[in-house]
Amino acid sequence: MSSTEEARTAIAAAIKAKKKAKKLVKKRKAMAEQPEPQSVSPEKSKKAKKEKKEKKEKKEKKSKKEKKSKKEKKEVGDEAVAVDSHAVDKSGVTLLLFYQYVEPIWSPQRHKEALKYIQAIGEENKVGGRMRCAREGLNCTVTGTYDGVRAWIAKLKEFDPVFMQTEFKLTDGLPDGQHFPALKAFPVDELVNYGLAGAKAPPISNTATHLEPSEYHAKMAEKDTVIIDVRNYYESSIGHFKPPVSGAELIDPKMRKSTEFPVWLDKPETKEKLKNKQVLMYCTGGVRCERASALLREKLKHEDKDLNVKGVYQLQGGIHKYLDEFKDDGGFWHGKNYTFDKRFAHGAKELEEKGAVATIASCEACKKPWDRFRGKRRCPTCGVPSLVCKECLDKDASGEKKLGRDIRCKLCVEEGITHKSQVKDRDERELREYEDKLRSQGGPSYAKKDKEAEVQEENEGGGYSGVDVEPAPNPTNETRLWVGNLNARTMTVDLLFEWIPNIKFAQYLTNPDGSCRGFCFLEMRTPEDAAYVKGMEG
Repeated sequence: MSSTEEARTAIAAAIKAKKKAKKLVKKRKAMAEQPEPQSVSPEKSKKAKKEKKEKKEKKEKKSKKEKKSKKEKKEVGDEAVAVDSHAVDKSGVTLLLFYQYVEPIWSPQRHKEALKYIQAIGEENKVGGRMRCAREGLNCTVTGTYDGVRAWIAKLKEFDPVFMQTEFKLTDGLPDGQHFPALKAFPVDELVNYGLAGAKAPPISNTATHLEPSEYHAKMAEKDTVIIDVRNYYESSIGHFKPPVSGAELIDPKMRKSTEFPVWLDKPETKEKLKNKQVLMYCTGGVRCERASALLREKLKHEDKDLNVKGVYQLQGGIHKYLDEFKDDGGFWHGKNYTFDKRFAHGAKELEEKGAVATIASCEACKKPWDRFRGKRRCPTCGVPSLVCKECLDKDASGEKKLGRDIRCKLCVEEGITHKSQVKDRDERELREYEDKLRSQGGPSYAKKDKEAEVQEENEGGGYSGVDVEPAPNPTNETRLWVGNLNARTMTVDLLFEWIPNIKFAQYLTNPDGSCRGFCFLEMRTPEDAAYVKGMEG
């Protein structure tokens, strides 16, 4: 080692020794400054141990509570919501209302898979109700237990991601009597029977702007606005919106069934009412507005540009959601909301609890205030449900005072309808004129198809693509059919149109009191449709 390297090593060792010495001095000084240890009495020592133990137990209790809280988080829809297990009352019946359109539409095969799947998961989770299944989507009203209905929703989302965006409307805690005992999933051409299947269907992608209840409420107070009630007349007769006098104008198309809407929308007097206005639409849950608003928007785009409509809007979630938001006073709603479940009708929740929901309709027989559709009686001239009070129905059943054919619905009275043929002939004439107009222009202006697309659709199957049935022979090309074996207590015109696609007109044979006798005549749209009906079982 050279002298230089030895010097460096010596200097490094000296620095290290100096640092070590400083640390030692610092440690001794700190020890000298510490107070002398004091003796602790046995009592104080015991108290300290107790405090330490309590602190530890408190910490463990808090940790357990946090773990329990995390465990009790349950997924509802797509959101994780913290739920206090002691606060959730799962008793009673849960009602689910929803619809979901699918674009592009399902293939015939996928449609059949959907039909079988929703029935299977419904039976698995013990839900009951009615499920309309079309190539364009689902429209369902089902009931079940709290957990069963939610499990069914979860399974549905697994079938198709489109249902992740669905607005599922849940009502819990309903009486046991409101449960549907049976489950029926059935194939249909349309989620709502407008007669707009296939090439006639306006694209749902061009539907109206959806407004939440609070936004829709504000719109109803604006001038130069019209509101179209897209429901049937008998529904609106017991409840509808009543906007401020200085606000929107309510328009009721006065339809007996939804197939009348396209014809009504095409009438000159209807167009005149919409000119230079903004248009609001509403229905029970929203599904009827989807296709109706899309039809209006497409007509404004292609045929009626001169109407200068300022905008088309629809109520998101329908009357059902509006009354949920304005549950204290009902907002601008007047009367009750007609429903297709076992509630039959309802008003704003808090008004119902106070017994303060206005009755705006009356019994067709005795004219006293009445707003409940009871029994199975139907208008003897047009077939819509009869609004007759319990007392009058009881008198009819006992024979004390029979309900004759002169007891008709309010709409038939207003229109001077005294015989079935009047409604039938008028509806057929208006529909024929409307369809002749469409044919003359080569079909709806918004739905022109090339020949290749038409052939492909024909090969994939038409209105009966989801029905496992072979058409029966129809050598004479009949379109009028006699249908028997109908359940006289439960069958309605609406159900018939749901179960059998492409009915042009239905005529029930009724008893003197207007009730169904269990059979009817059907006028089908084409001989091919009639052949499929002949081939249907049951």
